[in-house]
Amino acid sequence: MAARKGRPLGNQAGFALVAAIIASLILLAIGMLVINLSTKDLVSSSVSVGNNKALAAVESGAHRLTQDFDPDPDTWTAGNNYSTNCSAAAPAYIWRTIAGGVDGNTQFAVCAPTRSNLAPVPIPGYALGSGGWGMVRYDTRIVGKNDSYGSQVSVDLGIGYGPVPIGTSSR
Repeated sequence: MAARKGRPLGNQAGFALVAAIIASLILLAIGMLVINLSTKDLVSSSVSVGNNKALAAVESGAHRLTQDFDPDPDTWTAGNNYSTNCSAAAPAYIWRTIAGGVDGNTQFAVCAPTRSNLAPVPIPGYALGSGGWGMVRYDTRIVGKNDSYGSQVSVDLGIGYGPVPIGTSSR
């Protein structure tokens, strides 16, 4: 066999087709990467929007709790829109819509409060006579959800109630 010197290889007409296919595959891969990244951005944006709506529902529940709060445990019932079994494995929340809200899919639930074991906190300026006045802490959980985005946020909240008499102080 004799080696060919100085002569180009035979027919190269198919090279342009192979180069075009490789270029098309590279462009297809870049296009798929762009679509994948934009889809993930949409998913993370949806999660963020859903969590923000659920958190807004929790805030609305906290406002409602402070407006309607009564320290009498007899008022912490389902009839007064308090969820009474929040610590169960599958809690049954009483969902309430946000007053004046535009999104009916965003709701909150307020769990029945419990009085904290912490001592009442004295209120400055309320130490009159031989007794004092202070704030009593009540602990509760407020849950917000948005059904459109499938998100749910739970916040444990402590609220102060007072002034209440906290006993006598020695002077």
